[in-house]
Amino acid sequence: MKLFVTGGTGFIGPYVVRELSKRGHKLLILLNQPKSQPLDFPKTVEFIKGDLANIESWKPNVKNFQPDAAMHMAWEDIPDYSVKTSIKNLKYGLNLFQELAELGCKKIICTGSCWEYGQNHGKLSEDSPVRPSNAFAVAKNALHWLGREIAKENNMQFIWTRLFYVYGPGQRGNSLIPCIIKCVKEGKKPKIKTPTARNDFIYVEDVAKAIVAILEKCNQGTVYNIGSGYSTSIQQL
Repeated sequence: MKLFVTGGTGFIGPYVVRELSKRGHKLLILLNQPKSQPLDFPKTVEFIKGDLANIESWKPNVKNFQPDAAMHMAWEDIPDYSVKTSIKNLKYGLNLFQELAELGCKKIICTGSCWEYGQNHGKLSEDSPVRPSNAFAVAKNALHWLGREIAKENNMQFIWTRLFYVYGPGQRGNSLIPCIIKCVKEGKKPKIKTPTARNDFIYVEDVAKAIVAILEKCNQGTVYNIGSGYSTSIQQL
């Protein structure tokens, strides 16, 4: 399958790219201008430099590539979850979907967030009600539903994944698990404000494998939660 990918050089993206390459897919990755090609990516992976704010500048490259599907994982300026940044990313995503539809792309898969469910307790399923409680989650949820409408109007398949608490190498240093590891290495006691809080933690390689499996095997436009299925308290962690 020929795939156009955004967010391929973030935290989760490189794991997905390597998994896709391993499975024989041909990839074209949008690369932000300040970044350089990751050294450990397969040489068969193609890159175009640009950003989602200037789609017209690299649209011809995607047109020539003629992707069968697109994978949208990009979300700029995390961990800035402000209204301004969330609206910007929502616009980028919707513009991208419309451009992909014009280019004849027939399948889009996106990464959403468990935050779309809000502060829910207990088990969650794809049928659980969404109650986004911050601008980031609202924007993700809006991108999901508007993306579905764009896909419906253009006879495209649209798949939405909701990722739970992903951890692993390459994660931001100020995230929970990297901070705990750093404290332990330095012989310090981690300061945890809410040790009894529980989340579903999932390793980044498992997330990548799940995303690729969904891409390859699922054609119907729907939602897929990607988590471990287990609730773990910060104290247990």
